[in-house]
Amino acid sequence: MNISSTNSEEEEWRPNTSDYEIILWCSAFILTAIAIICANTFAIFVFTKKRLLRKRSNILLMNLATADLMIGGIAVPMYICIFYKSLKEHQWKDMTLNEVYICVDIFSGLSSMLILAVIALERAYSIFRPLKHRCASRRSRFYWLSAASVWTIAGILTSLKILTSKGILPPSYDNHIIFTFVSLALITIMVAYASIWTRINSRKGNVNVIIREKSVAQAMLIVTVTFIVMWLPFYLLNVIASFDNQVLRGVHLNVIHFAKLMHYGNSIVNPIIYSLKLPQFRKALHKLGHRSSIRTD
Repeated sequence: MNISSTNSEEEEWRPNTSDYEIILWCSAFILTAIAIICANTFAIFVFTKKRLLRKRSNILLMNLATADLMIGGIAVPMYICIFYKSLKEHQWKDMTLNEVYICVDIFSGLSSMLILAVIALERAYSIFRPLKHRCASRRSRFYWLSAASVWTIAGILTSLKILTSKGILPPSYDNHIIFTFVSLALITIMVAYASIWTRINSRKGNVNVIIREKSVAQAMLIVTVTFIVMWLPFYLLNVIASFDNQVLRGVHLNVIHFAKLMHYGNSIVNPIIYSLKLPQFRKALHKLGHRSSIRTD
């Protein structure tokens, strides 16, 4: 699931990309990588160091930040390197760096998406089966096993890409399976949050509990909608490439780069949404800022 792995545009790449565009895109991706690393490193720090957020339910959010950090710390720098080399040296096909990059990119991207699906299911479980969820959530093993399952599935799907590239599996076999999982994840996320909103809006009872549930659900909903919007252009290009690679020849390279930039940019958004929409995260940041100001004084 990565249009960077195709070489349909190889012959057109250099003539259609000026030195100015190379500098512009490289700068944009470098700034994106720095922002992803800073935002998600800080999010992981807050989740692990602040007692207010050291809750079992936040294990999934911490794993989401880890997947996003992998994107900014490994996938984006490798993409920049391949992007620059391809334009300057005109070598895109059969590059070892390219193959490693594709695996890292697919693994981290799928992990992020699947974790969002698990978070959506966990939220739905907490709303529809609160007592059972409360019992299950008392064990951190419940969350760590969910996270481990996501990383394992992402690893298996990535290995299919490797087996296909080596000719062990039929061509496009990996893409069809990956697209199936991606589609199921998207459907799961949308159905889960639609059900949550319907249930919360029709619920009567403790006002404070309902407000808290709405706040958390709203934050996760914004994360999900943002994820879908920013992934959609890249996802559609991959769908097109998987069925007819030649169609991409008619797509301007700047469109492909922009879709990829949006895809990576999603990894910056999640920590920002945490700080704006999750009350516990805001309180932790407030306490952290208050302590910093006291030390400065």
